[in-house]
Amino acid sequence: MPNPSGVNRRKRHQKKREPRFLRKAFKEYGRGASTGVLRVLAWTIGLWFAYVVLFGDTGVVSIISMERMKSDLAAEIAELEAVRDETEELRDDLENDPWTLEKVAREEYGMIKDGETCYRVEPGLSDDGEQHLGP
Repeated sequence: MPNPSGVNRRKRHQKKREPRFLRKAFKEYGRGASTGVLRVLAWTIGLWFAYVVLFGDTGVVSIISMERMKSDLAAEIAELEAVRDETEELRDDLENDPWTLEKVAREEYGMIKDGETCYRVEPGLSDDGEQHLGP
């Protein structure tokens, strides 16, 4: 029954009850887990889940690093394919074009034809400190 101030005395003195879902099904074994224990358990599970989502093997950080690695490897593949194409073109020219074969033999290996004289010009320093070609 409410008093003149409008407060029900019985409700004021009643013990606060936990929600029904926190109680155990068997009343003879106690009230069940306290809200503090459940709160700690929920935070632990939540933090573990966040760690797995962010830093696990298939987490966000791992996916981002794999995407970066994938783009780096794609660029390296494109570069190696360009080098391979140039090498194949040079090989075809060396097999089929005698002028290319002669050019490579002269430039890379210093070969000369019979009766030719090869002159090599090396840079040197003059008396005034400037670089010039020849003696």
